[in-house]
Amino acid sequence: MADLVVVGFEKPDTADQVLQKLVSLKQEYLIDLEDAVVVVRDENGKVNLKQSINLKAMGASSGLASGSLFGTLVGLLFLNPLAGFAIGG
Repeated sequence: MADLVVVGFEKPDTADQVLQKLVSLKQEYLIDLEDAVVVVRDENGKVNLKQSINLKAMGASSGLASGSLFGTLVGLLFLNPLAGFAIGG
């Protein structure tokens, strides 16, 4: 079961410090943290997000894994799984 917790702070620096503390607690296996985001709205109303997880790298690695798996399966159909793995990756 997932819980969403929202906490507001007066200053963005305080939110960054709390995020760093949460990440350190996760590394010590004291809490289970899937993702954390610091949202800051500037004077012009523009919203900036700071995420604790790099989504681009995560998407690339999951794409590599699924592409390699699919390529291997297609390669098995054509009796060349290593070439399918390389092309799919």
